Amino acid sequence: MKNIVYIITLLFSTFTFAQETIKILGVDGFLLATDTGDIYYKDVNNYFTNFLGEWLYDDGTTYYKVTFIKKERVRMGSTNIYHDELVCEYLLKINGETIYDTYTNSNIDSSIANYIAGTGVYESVPNKIEMFYSEPPLNGECQRYASGDLLLEYVQNSNNEQLIWTRTNNELYGDTIECSDGTQMDTSEFLIPANMTLIKQ
Repeated sequence: MKNIVYIITLLFSTFTFAQETIKILGVDGFLLATDTGDIYYKDVNNYFTNFLGEWLYDDGTTYYKVTFIKKERVRMGSTNIYHDELVCEYLLKINGETIYDTYTNSNIDSSIANYIAGTGVYESVPNKIEMFYSEPPLNGECQRYASGDLLLEYVQNSNNEQLIWTRTNNELYGDTIECSDGTQMDTSEFLIPANMTLIKQ
């Protein structure tokens, strides 16, 4: 009986995914608002692979550990469009004091894992990825007013693997709003350094 249930489940899954159009992330363009139907932007060429795992930056004052994780077949809102995505967990300490520790949240599907996330890979430069950037709020559960873009570049030399981290901040516009918990949006500056070279652990 268990075998029959397994076979039926397998056939249903195969049929469901067979109706889906697979597009190659970084080759077939990017997610478009005009996309319709069942589409999956998949990391077929494994562009995310070099970025995965644990990376460390430590200059004696700032300690930053980040672990990049690949999430597969992430649904975009209420559409039938999916994509693979790179997300991360991280620990930031300044002068020994913990500022952020997203490792304490074991749910990688939570919004905390999406403060730094992205799919921006290019076939012509497979060692780089562009990501959306924000940081957790320092006051309550309200989000930050600021956001930015993060460019990661994977570099391998004879001694180690490195990740060149370059963040640019987006221009701020509009008014801050009060969030559902009654606090105002966090307007403080980002605390994670904008430019770093991290070493693979």
